[in-house]
Amino acid sequence: MADNSFDIMATCDTNEVDNAHQQALKEIANRWDFKGKTAQLTWEKKERKITLLAADKTVLEAMLDIFRTKLAKRGVNLKALELKSEEPATGQGIRQIYTLLEGIPSDKAKLITKMVKDRKFKVQASIQGDVVRVSGKSKDELQAVMQAVREMDLPLPITFGNYR
Repeated sequence: MADNSFDIMATCDTNEVDNAHQQALKEIANRWDFKGKTAQLTWEKKERKITLLAADKTVLEAMLDIFRTKLAKRGVNLKALELKSEEPATGQGIRQIYTLLEGIPSDKAKLITKMVKDRKFKVQASIQGDVVRVSGKSKDELQAVMQAVREMDLPLPITFGNYR
């Protein structure tokens, strides 16, 4: 029987995103090249949605760079940001809407379990909703699976939790 297990998840800390948003707002407000231009960054925590509204493409890219830098400094995986839409806003503005990824999609979960079976690790991997549970007797095998998942370089903010 499997004595040890862990979960493979795709999550990010929304509190850290909130902190990065606050820091980015301060920097955007103080940037001299944004003065007199539309430059808005909004974070809706409940919907896990980030909206950037800018006067032009260069301002939008600069704001996104600032926000990504703040996220990286706070330890948030940048793979968590997924562009949902880019649309023209009122006037000459541009609006981009990003969402924070939550959970592993079923196709990626199947890819992870297939990789575990193909590499013949002495563990069992099972999909449980939007989480992949890996269990086995040897902690060394579990750590080898963790390393193999990291090496897969999935477009997801992969985290490991519930290690027992």
